[in-house]
Amino acid sequence: MARAKTAPEFEYRMTIARHFNERRQLPTTLITIETTKVFASFRYELSVREEVKGKELHYAILGLKAPQLSLPASGSAQFVREYENLKGKYEIRVESLDGTSNAFTINITQKHITILKSPKTSFIELVVA
Repeated sequence: MARAKTAPEFEYRMTIARHFNERRQLPTTLITIETTKVFASFRYELSVREEVKGKELHYAILGLKAPQLSLPASGSAQFVREYENLKGKYEIRVESLDGTSNAFTINITQKHITILKSPKTSFIELVVA
């Protein structure tokens, strides 16, 4: 009997979405990296070192940080950044705690974000919204 294929289990999820910043009245790109694991007691912050060089975005996941407000709440650990003026083809590289690296190529236009290239095996799921 053939085994059913199961969806790959990802440790993290990166969401890239077009966004409109109401306060500054300009379109931006919102990038969120979060754990797929949900924490029951607190919403931890995901500690990430980011580097932006030209058309390359590099993120190194460093671990979890305790939330600044210790109010109990369940949810995933998150890192959120908002960028202005991201247009064209970008390479996004994400490095996990164990040094594993995944690279994605995306194209950002005024109306759409498309994934052009993603790794065959990955510890992070890339979602465009």
